[in-house]
Amino acid sequence: MRKTIAGTVILLVALALLGGCLPHYDADDAERKAALGDLLQQYAERTELSRQLIALVQPASRENSTLADAVTAAQANLDCMRTDREALLEQIPFERFEIAQRQLGDAISRLVIEAGNDPHLDQDAGFRSLLTQLAAADRRIATKRKAYDEAVDRYNHSRSGYFHDIEARTLTFRMRPAPGLVVAIPTGNRALTPMRYATLCTHGRTVVT
Repeated sequence: MRKTIAGTVILLVALALLGGCLPHYDADDAERKAALGDLLQQYAERTELSRQLIALVQPASRENSTLADAVTAAQANLDCMRTDREALLEQIPFERFEIAQRQLGDAISRLVIEAGNDPHLDQDAGFRSLLTQLAAADRRIATKRKAYDEAVDRYNHSRSGYFHDIEARTLTFRMRPAPGLVVAIPTGNRALTPMRYATLCTHGRTVVT
């Protein structure tokens, strides 16, 4: 009888402790999803601006056309990925997405530098306006990415304890990936080896190599 009572008391205490942690998971996960949504919105705005940039500079010269093609290819790579929030909760899709966004940003930068050397474009008010908007978009992306990193850190920290870990596993929550995170896999008894990803879009499918 005493053992039954003691077991019941221990169970009730454990449930109380775990239940007290539940609101933290809900709040932290909601904050993380909201921060990711804000970041994705800024990426989408930059993509739209880059399309306007291509339409403006591509007819100007062959050099611009080649660089514009690189931007278009980077955009196409992103277009064949799932970029909704639920898909990006997973580690590998998130890493692929971040790599593709960096590739797009680099391609846009090269196009802007080359197009800025064209005297006709340099005097074009529409071109200068797009440059200003792209610079502002990059600043907003940096701000939203920092906010997302911080939200992910808070979420991951909230489940670092023993009871937190038990509850999180019970509720099937996952540790959330953060931008710039390097994926590593065990290779027998050797040290962890970083994985590198290259993506190709073929007939609407993304192939990871």
